[in-house]
Amino acid sequence: MEHKLSAACPKCKTELIYVTAIPHRHAPEMHRTTFICYGCNQTRSYTLSAAMADSYAALCAPAAG
Repeated sequence: MEHKLSAACPKCKTELIYVTAIPHRHAPEMHRTTFICYGCNQTRSYTLSAAMADSYAALCAPAAG
């Protein structure tokens, strides 16, 4: 069974596109994870655990080869 890791825009419900994750300035075990919503043309940032941020990064990484 394959799970799709995705997030919906809270405003327009369009699927958010993962952009990047950087360590949180005040909570090193967390990452500030940024997504873009093409429906609203806005970025959205969320504080996620490092494991969750790494999961988004791995899923959205360009295919090798």
